[in-house]
Amino acid sequence: MPTSIPLGAPIWADAVTPDLSGDVDFYMRLFNWAAFDSGEQFGHYTELCLGTTVSEARAVAGIAESASGQPGSSWGVAFHVSDCVRSAAEAEKLGAAITSHPIRVGDDLVYAALRDPDGGAFGLFEPLSDKVGFTARNEPGAIVWFEYVYDGAPVEAMQFYSELLNWTLKAPEQEDPEQDAPYVGLWTNEGHAIAGHHVEFGGARMALGPELKMKPHWTVCFGTDSVDLTAAKAVDLGGSVAVAPVDDPGGRMAVLTSPTGAFFTVMDARE
Repeated sequence: MPTSIPLGAPIWADAVTPDLSGDVDFYMRLFNWAAFDSGEQFGHYTELCLGTTVSEARAVAGIAESASGQPGSSWGVAFHVSDCVRSAAEAEKLGAAITSHPIRVGDDLVYAALRDPDGGAFGLFEPLSDKVGFTARNEPGAIVWFEYVYDGAPVEAMQFYSELLNWTLKAPEQEDPEQDAPYVGLWTNEGHAIAGHHVEFGGARMALGPELKMKPHWTVCFGTDSVDLTAAKAVDLGGSVAVAPVDDPGGRMAVLTSPTGAFFTVMDARE
């Protein structure tokens, strides 16, 4: 297997935007990232990395220009599978809709885009090379967590993913009896995490504030040394704060938007 990222876990995240150069500049300045353009052949798909040179760069995420006429911008997540064609077919049987059938991208990967039974977008990603997938995780400036945001009972929405990707769903040990839709922790059941232990990679939660007007969706959560300072910096750079910094059981977090309207979360870097 060309990656240490376990099957079923998030292996990549990227954004689509109608303003590629503007958003690349925003994220580079916000997180102190370097950007590497793949060139015209690949539509100027850009890899966002920690580190300033190719030799020391560690991949955090990617960003691409949205298709002509596609409004707004958004972040998405792709999950590691061993056979993209087979997994896409299984997802269809479980009620998902394929929006882009499995396609081979050079010698690096096979990818398919889908929508889950509740309408949330996600990807399936079969790595063919050890050059793809996250090489930076769980530190300031990198992705530390993933959340599924849903205006309903999160555990019900996660049953589809649990069956497709062999996840374990875990509700908090001390549930609020007044909470009809408690937070749900998401765990893989196979392999070992990048950090060397079994993977709890994210959770599913109820929508907050402006998220209530959105379809169910995956949000990426980037680590930072200061949630409040990062939120203020995002505003200075032309972004906005959708959910103001707040303390939750996992630490301090805030939901931000890019200048083109993509929602993402910043939170204390988790160990």
